[in-house]
Amino acid sequence: MRPREPLSLNALLLVPALALAALACVAVSARRLELAGAATLTLLLLPVVFRLWTRTWYRGLVLRGLGVFLIGMNAPLLVAGALAYSRFGCGESGCPPFFYLGALVSPVVGTLCSVAYWLIGRPPV
Repeated sequence: MRPREPLSLNALLLVPALALAALACVAVSARRLELAGAATLTLLLLPVVFRLWTRTWYRGLVLRGLGVFLIGMNAPLLVAGALAYSRFGCGESGCPPFFYLGALVSPVVGTLCSVAYWLIGRPPV
């Protein structure tokens, strides 16, 4: 008799992912768009959270991730400033909608950059 192989962590992720996909499909067919959106967002976030939870962490990864967060957070502000500066009629008073949009989006972009670094970052050699 052969010994049983342990279940892989990716196989454990399959059951909740299929359940969330089924819930999203049922919610769309029932025209419950809020529930469908929540199920879809959870379905997208599930692998990311699972990978972060099961990943082996090394020294300095959190600190580097915070640095990437700060760098990624400044990118939308720079893009918004460049867009406002390039528009005609946006003099020294500026175009507040561009700056407000950049300020609202910057924490989200910073968090995405940090999570992406934590998912694919490799230990230093």
